[in-house]
Amino acid sequence: MARARRGSPMAAMALFCGDIAFDVALRVPRFADADQKMHAFENLVSAGGVAANSAVACARQGVTTALLAVVGDDVLGAYAIDFLAARGVDVTGVTTTPGMTAVSVCTLAEEDGEKRLVYTSSVSQYPPPERLRDAELDGVDWIHTSCLHPEAAAVLAERARAADIPMSIDLEPSALAHGAEALAPALYEAEVVFLNERATAEIGDIHAFCARHRLKLVVCTRGSHGAALTDGSSEITVAPPPTGPIVDTTGAGDCLAGVYIARSLSGSDPSSALRASVASATHACRHLGAQGGYPDRETTDELLASGWLREPGTPREPRA
Repeated sequence: MARARRGSPMAAMALFCGDIAFDVALRVPRFADADQKMHAFENLVSAGGVAANSAVACARQGVTTALLAVVGDDVLGAYAIDFLAARGVDVTGVTTTPGMTAVSVCTLAEEDGEKRLVYTSSVSQYPPPERLRDAELDGVDWIHTSCLHPEAAAVLAERARAADIPMSIDLEPSALAHGAEALAPALYEAEVVFLNERATAEIGDIHAFCARHRLKLVVCTRGSHGAALTDGSSEITVAPPPTGPIVDTTGAGDCLAGVYIARSLSGSDPSSALRASVASATHACRHLGAQGGYPDRETTDELLASGWLREPGTPREPRA
């Protein structure tokens, strides 16, 4: 695990590497029909992306958080940098390059909470390998990234292993399209791998997945059913309350990852970190926007103290 500074939130440093986007969230009464204009009754703009969202969630929990990323040299990139800095993320590692910053537009229907998402790929998707070979890692106690760029993620993973820095990976379904061989160098001996429901279904045998890549832990999110943590042989589950308004699930998995990292660096065991993560992600789903409901540490603690979560499941053999 992380080094001596682990156990005190502000003493630890978490580095997030990956994508940044300019997010637009719109709530509408229902989705528009063809050639019909629909007015949104609520809207929110923010800086988003897997790495950016998780960094904000971690910073909100009181952990020193830095972001290693690239944005375009446009007004959206400048907005994203300022937005993240205002939320406690160290953005000195965010650089600009000629091109457009990614844009994500999420439309949510009030009647059933269904969402439709449109995303533009761009220069802000992932830092190039050469940038990661020279990245400063002194003082870093945890690294979190995605595998959107397997070659670059592998460079970062190799440096993390050499420096004995725990590394976690958000393995999105889009990353799985690169294939197991391309992903293996980044995944090897990862501290934690986060999977959503689609990625879990595509992987199939989680036990074999853990063994093949020598993973320490895997966290599988299960939507409204919470999340499960496994080391490949046993499993612990945490579920949120069965009732409550769900406004926007965008970025809930990123929130879960960021809070899990923050709590791990603060000295929590994996089960306790998972409980804090599920509570925080559920809270986030009750607000508009990927980061609109990310709780601070005090709010998460209050949710846990209230008995809001259903108790973790007894460790058991994974389901067949």
